[in-house]
Amino acid sequence: MPYRMSTVVWKVFALSGAVWVLPACGTEDSGDTGDELGETVGDSGDVGESEAGDDGDTGAACPVANFPSVSPDPANAAYDAPTLDVYCEGDEVVVVSNGIPAYEFVALTPNDLEAQDWEWHFPLYPEVAENTAEIPLLGAIGIAVNGLPIYGPNEGAMPDPYGDPVYNDIVDFCDGHTGPTGDYHYHALLVDCLTQGAVDGEPSPVIAYGFDGFPVYGPQGCADSGCAEVVTYRSGWVQTGDPTTYSWDNHEYQSSDDPTVLDACNGHVGPGGDYHYHATDSFPYVQGCYAGSATANTTGGPP
Repeated sequence: MPYRMSTVVWKVFALSGAVWVLPACGTEDSGDTGDELGETVGDSGDVGESEAGDDGDTGAACPVANFPSVSPDPANAAYDAPTLDVYCEGDEVVVVSNGIPAYEFVALTPNDLEAQDWEWHFPLYPEVAENTAEIPLLGAIGIAVNGLPIYGPNEGAMPDPYGDPVYNDIVDFCDGHTGPTGDYHYHALLVDCLTQGAVDGEPSPVIAYGFDGFPVYGPQGCADSGCAEVVTYRSGWVQTGDPTTYSWDNHEYQSSDDPTVLDACNGHVGPGGDYHYHATDSFPYVQGCYAGSATANTTGGPP
């Protein structure tokens, strides 16, 4: 088992290519989920246009409209055209994708881009768990709205053991790169790379979902229920050393009375009473842990 940082306890096991997340003691109780999501929109399997909506409101029980349609970039003529299908089945959201980005692929690792056979699942009605759970050290932790997986804020054992790939500048202009199996994935998220639904000065749209089902918004959100003020939410993790290697060991979460500082999972209960994450420009970038119970995706990248 790979080395796990001292600030948290390793509870993730890789088995036959699958990443399984087991409950672990968390750093803090995340609070109540608030209201359930609203009514279903769109036909099953259809991908609609992105909706920005209010901070904390996906606007639908089956969040099809939060997944923009994808089309091939002319610069990627050597690769398959991107595909994306989103639908709800029972209590789950299903996202089917071939893992090809809809923007120019720039090779930053020795691994070429290869089409994948992704089928991601996450809860349709997420609930905040009694305790937070750790995200996998390696492999996918969630899914962006273009169908591509999100990894945590560290690399593998080689060449810089478990270092921060964003800090080490080995991600492209959209904060992604390819892994050993040719799988393109993100270590951080940029709104402009994922949706055209963002408007300056307004709350960020949904740009991803954690495997626990909670949405990930861009960094901007409402500071109050009437959205009289839009603020930029920030990570509460502080760099304490050199994250070139062992990025988790070189960061520490520090709670704050500042309402714009997120919890240890990089989320909060928004002014609408619902829990959600925000993508931030500093570690852990997307999620520091799971606030809810994550679905065990068996097609989630290398263990």
